[in-house]
Amino acid sequence: MGEGNDRTTRRECFVIAPIGPEGSEIRKRSDQILKHVIRPVVEERGFVAVRGDEIERAGLITSQVLDRIIQNDLVIADLTDQNANVFYELAVRHALRKPFVQLMAKDQQLPFDVQGMRTILVDHTDLDSVHTAKEQLGRAIDAIGRDADIVTPMSVALTLQELRGSSSPHEAGLSQIIETLPQMMEILQDVQRHLGTGAPDAGSDDDDHRKLRTLVESLAARGGVTEDELTGLLGGASSKFQRWVEHLIQRVGRSNNHRAA
Repeated sequence: MGEGNDRTTRRECFVIAPIGPEGSEIRKRSDQILKHVIRPVVEERGFVAVRGDEIERAGLITSQVLDRIIQNDLVIADLTDQNANVFYELAVRHALRKPFVQLMAKDQQLPFDVQGMRTILVDHTDLDSVHTAKEQLGRAIDAIGRDADIVTPMSVALTLQELRGSSSPHEAGLSQIIETLPQMMEILQDVQRHLGTGAPDAGSDDDDHRKLRTLVESLAARGGVTEDELTGLLGGASSKFQRWVEHLIQRVGRSNNHRAA
């Protein structure tokens, strides 16, 4: 088969990453993440990984990058150093609700806007960390095909805009539930980070934490929290917090199955 035909049939994975000047530490890290983490995993699954600086066609590079972000089957975004271009390009993908995976250097903190989203943490200088990141990346890509929907902060905002303009009482009520989600996810992240005991527990929590637990469980029961949103809280959580969130995920799953039946 000729090269041109192969180009039209292969699946492409566009890599959004901070690149930096040739020879810089930023470029060296980006090259190593691409070579040792991303490419082995995506190629094993039938993708060809392309980073923005590897686009060879003549023309406006920004237009070509956006074309890849819009058209490619998969996007992997490296959020390390909170590069402005990376976040701009990732926001486009978020709005499209098309498959993506987020990576970040292990020693860095996710910014507020994407704190509730599952992100793979990797230390490219630690072989064990690289191995773990590759396993997590593989599982994330495999799970994309099974997920019925892709929910992002951008897609929630767009959905909320649509529901606000709806004349349906049911949809108007749903918009009120959705509107509370960012605040709930933020509070849950704070609970996860700051509570030494981990998950909300009736035997140890104060009244505020019990109220928070009750509110989140109520949202889960009403379909106001998705399994993906809850799963995004598990990274680095204590065992008690994980058990509580996993219990909520099971409840949401059972509720979804009941509605689909």
